[in-house]
Amino acid sequence: MRMIRPALLCLFFLSLGAFAEELPFLKPTVSYTGLRVIQSPEGEFRQRVFWTPDKVRTETDMPGMAVVNIVREDLGLMWILPQGGGMCLEQTLAESDAMSLAPGAEAYEPEDMDFREIGTDTIDGRPVTQYEVVSKTDMGDNRALFWVTEENIPVRMEVEPAAGEGTGKVLITLEELETGPQADELFESGMECRPMPAMPHQMPGGGN
Repeated sequence: MRMIRPALLCLFFLSLGAFAEELPFLKPTVSYTGLRVIQSPEGEFRQRVFWTPDKVRTETDMPGMAVVNIVREDLGLMWILPQGGGMCLEQTLAESDAMSLAPGAEAYEPEDMDFREIGTDTIDGRPVTQYEVVSKTDMGDNRALFWVTEENIPVRMEVEPAAGEGTGKVLITLEELETGPQADELFESGMECRPMPAMPHQMPGGGN
């Protein structure tokens, strides 16, 4: 079973905006910060997020790992910084295979995707609209539910890949939501970053 890696999860959330044409309700209209709580078959962890249209910072705390990820879509880069010091690693977004590795990513293939509005609700005093997204694969149907604020911020997500995908249900909630501008320094590495070593599947001749 695949583990949820913080760097890939950060890219997963950023990449949702890439489907704004297919899923317009997933393109926030304001910058924001909040605390994500991710529950999956592999366990639970928390992730502080700072979001802007082209920059995202996440601070992830999970057993045995505390790491900061900064995604700079404007530069086409991602930086990975261990909290408390250590080497900063850099990877281009083009090199990152987030959509095939992030939890529930199978639910977001635009060519096979359909969505519908289910209804309205209230979460933490905020009115939200609920959507269902379904995509079809050879393994079966992937299903995801989103509860989205009027600013298009997803405050709850339930992702249930098809049984044949080999992953279990993932629940993601956003707590302590605050909207407004985010400080520029949050999205700087503050140190020299080295290129991330190539993984075996990224090496020439290694295939996909």
